[in-house]
Amino acid sequence: MGPHDVGGERAESINLENQSMNYWEKFSNGLRIAISAKKIIVLDELRLASESLGDDYFKMEYFERNSMAMISCVIKKQLISEKELKDKIPIIKKKFDIPIIDLPNKESINHLHDNHEAPHQKKDFVEDEYGEGPPDYFLRMMAIAELLSEKNIISMNDIHTKIDQFDNEFPSRGIKVVAKAWQDDQFREYLIDNAKDAIASIGIKLETFADIICMPQSSSIHHMVVCTLCSCYPRTLLGMPPTWYKSRSYRSRVVHEPRSVLAEFGTVLAQDVEIRVHDSNADMRYLILPVRPEGTEKWGEEKLTSIISRDHLVGVRIPKI
Repeated sequence: MGPHDVGGERAESINLENQSMNYWEKFSNGLRIAISAKKIIVLDELRLASESLGDDYFKMEYFERNSMAMISCVIKKQLISEKELKDKIPIIKKKFDIPIIDLPNKESINHLHDNHEAPHQKKDFVEDEYGEGPPDYFLRMMAIAELLSEKNIISMNDIHTKIDQFDNEFPSRGIKVVAKAWQDDQFREYLIDNAKDAIASIGIKLETFADIICMPQSSSIHHMVVCTLCSCYPRTLLGMPPTWYKSRSYRSRVVHEPRSVLAEFGTVLAQDVEIRVHDSNADMRYLILPVRPEGTEKWGEEKLTSIISRDHLVGVRIPKI
């Protein structure tokens, strides 16, 4: 069993706070998606490389593991050499060298306030940057990106396009699909029968090779999604997975105590409701179709989308009005 396989372990409560992504993380994610979208390196290869880190797997943050996996794959596939990467990293690092300027002595500068000289206060001179620069893994990812761009394998525009899509397009797609299914019974049945084609029929190109399976909630069965091996998730349909979805606590606990996990999200179900947990993988992702709340029968699409969130489409929460 690899370090990634945590399903069924005992773990602590889930931290529900979702951390926003900084630029380094967005760039690393954009690079990974741009490469996998063109089948240059597929997800299974990246995940195997990540899982092969052994004991170091849990010593690294999520995007650092992705970085190490990416390095392993591009070198193994001879897309770039170790020497090329080693030579490129100092060039990338130099781009972030900036002069450190001493702050002025507040006691040596006065300014006029109500026509009287007044000294500056300490809070008037506060740095808003700490000067550490980007983390090492980002320098490596930037180096890989530039080398692949120089070889015309991918372009920097490919990466920036993915960053923009994750910020502005992907997170709203699944919400739009659910609102359509709530209003159109024929589309709803199409979605449940063949989700990927149904989604394509309303003009959404998912750019994923994985299948999409739609599971409809009901009064007797509640569906929820996990990836016990890593963080498989329909990113081009829902955007980036939330921090808690990638956490060891969620991935390990949801398969053996789903009712307790749901309660931590504020979702308390009757004991006679059956809970089904679906484990995503590289070839198969899930979209949960929540039940349309009563009282929304006359609502239009815009108003319906306002009560749908990503958590509903993963199955950890239920939409309400």
